[in-house]
Amino acid sequence: MKNKPEQLSLHQQQYMETIYSLCQREKHAHTKDIAEELNVRMPSVTEALRTLSDMGLINYQVRQAATLTQKGFDIGSELNKRHKVVAVFFTDVLGIDADNAEKYACKVEHVIDDELRKRLSDYIAFLKEGVNMDTKKQLMAFRENRKKQ
Repeated sequence: MKNKPEQLSLHQQQYMETIYSLCQREKHAHTKDIAEELNVRMPSVTEALRTLSDMGLINYQVRQAATLTQKGFDIGSELNKRHKVVAVFFTDVLGIDADNAEKYACKVEHVIDDELRKRLSDYIAFLKEGVNMDTKKQLMAFRENRKKQ
């Protein structure tokens, strides 16, 4: 059974992330809402939901909203954490504007694993809390020089 995001295909990860996001807001995910979020057709969503249900990641019945199983919740949560950490790294450390950081994070989150996400998170915390002023000035100078290029 697939227990980690990297064990899923890219499309399966995208569906899981979308379902997780919708379930966080609405407590469930309707096929139509998933199709709109991913810009795909409803029959494609239905097929993906059946597959994810067979994998034990979601609870799904035809013509009913999908909900996450515990395993699905864990995978969706991890994908969400990866996205947030990568986006923060791109904006706060590399100085990339928020729109581009979001766009890049949507791509990068699917190719990193738990370990890299944790290391990025630790590095961001280190930069925010554990470095001296000279190091912070060097980081800011790096970011400013990159903006000029």
